[in-house]
Amino acid sequence: MFKNNSKSLLVALIMISFFLNACVDSQEQPKDTQLILSKLRVYGITPDFSGITDTQTELNSKDLHGKVWLISFFFASCGDICPKMNAVKSKIIANHTSDSLRFLSVTVDPETDTPEFLSKHRREMKYSDNRWLFLRMKDDSILQHFMNGLLVGYSEIPENHSARIILIDSKSQIRGYFDALDTKHVDSLESILRKLQ
Repeated sequence: MFKNNSKSLLVALIMISFFLNACVDSQEQPKDTQLILSKLRVYGITPDFSGITDTQTELNSKDLHGKVWLISFFFASCGDICPKMNAVKSKIIANHTSDSLRFLSVTVDPETDTPEFLSKHRREMKYSDNRWLFLRMKDDSILQHFMNGLLVGYSEIPENHSARIILIDSKSQIRGYFDALDTKHVDSLESILRKLQ
């Protein structure tokens, strides 16, 4: 009789364990963004910086930590590649709604692009997603240090800025460069971001 009870208890425990595992597996598991991005090459660490956003808040390098960022460069009065780049970025933002993502557009014309001007630019272009920030570095030396540290090169001529979108992981490591004007590059970036959803 003891043996029969032991067998029944063992069978019951196995069934309970199976049921609990099935329940856990059926729930959506949180994705480890670092694990997903760890398959990508590390190009370096995001350099220190500070600046003021279009929402009049200060942003610095420490604020990047813990989120996945897409960084690009532009200037508000640009009539050439900047509108095209920002249109691509706007579409990427609309396609990927995860709160773990942040988007940063840094002006390469800080003299003209004051926070107030950037705020006006955002409204005119109808860029409403609050995960997307427009940043003005406090002075050219910080901007130069930031761009050189991101390996995209600094130029005193705003029109010479990079057209690449830079992927930064949650540890502020540079994980990739994607040409915003190249559909294959954009598709590759979109594929990576889909895995983070």
